[in-house]
Amino acid sequence: MPYILSDNVKIYYEEKGEGEPVFLLNGIFMNTASWGVMSSLLSKYFRVILHDMRGQWKSDKPVEKEKYSFRAHAEDLLNLMNHLGVEKGHIVGTSYGGEVALYFAVNYPERVKSLTIICSVSEIGLETKLAAQRWMDGISSRNPKSFVYSWINDVYSEEYLNSVGFSFVEQLIKVYSSPEFSFDSAINLMNAFFELERNPLTSSLEKIHVPTLVIAADKDRIKPPKYSEIIANKIRNSELVIFSKAGHALVIEKASALAYLVLGFLLRQLSK
Repeated sequence: MPYILSDNVKIYYEEKGEGEPVFLLNGIFMNTASWGVMSSLLSKYFRVILHDMRGQWKSDKPVEKEKYSFRAHAEDLLNLMNHLGVEKGHIVGTSYGGEVALYFAVNYPERVKSLTIICSVSEIGLETKLAAQRWMDGISSRNPKSFVYSWINDVYSEEYLNSVGFSFVEQLIKVYSSPEFSFDSAINLMNAFFELERNPLTSSLEKIHVPTLVIAADKDRIKPPKYSEIIANKIRNSELVIFSKAGHALVIEKASALAYLVLGFLLRQLSK
């Protein structure tokens, strides 16, 4: 399996397809496989690069809390780009990955050709803080069932859960029972997310000048559309799309529709 070493942390990555590089940045509990439909479609037209962030799945999981931050994730992405010889790329991130993408675009603007931000925030309001704290309690239980129950209604819409049934919940519990998932690292990742309460990105978003697609879901209970509206209003070259009857996990619930929306946006950038 391919890895790079970034700040003495092994970062797992994958590549597929050819063309202009597109980097897909995971949500906080995701892995590279979570992008299935998106990565498959985009790789027909682009060079798609995915990685597990430090603390996630196949990448190293440092025990030190200070090893986890948006700055650390951005530097890992920068080191991955340098390793692959990529001068500038299209950055697509969902949830936590979207927040890393925003931080990266603010701090390394010369390395970004376009941004796609899916169900993310640039600041944390009280309702998101309270929900995220409930997630933290679920993680701290170190019990896969309690963990999944702590966030599943925030992440998936009622319509989707009813369509897939309880077997989907049981499947998720098995996924997060895997030894590749670390509760300790998940706690560190959540603590890094809370940086946005202490140091919001909102005021820095005006520094972003690349074409940006901001995507939200109307049933998103953890990061509702108002946060996407804040991001879109702050970034001059942006457009906002809000999916109806969909929850936070758009990459799962609306996999095909989301993938074609992102593909259309990226193809438009090729002519610029």
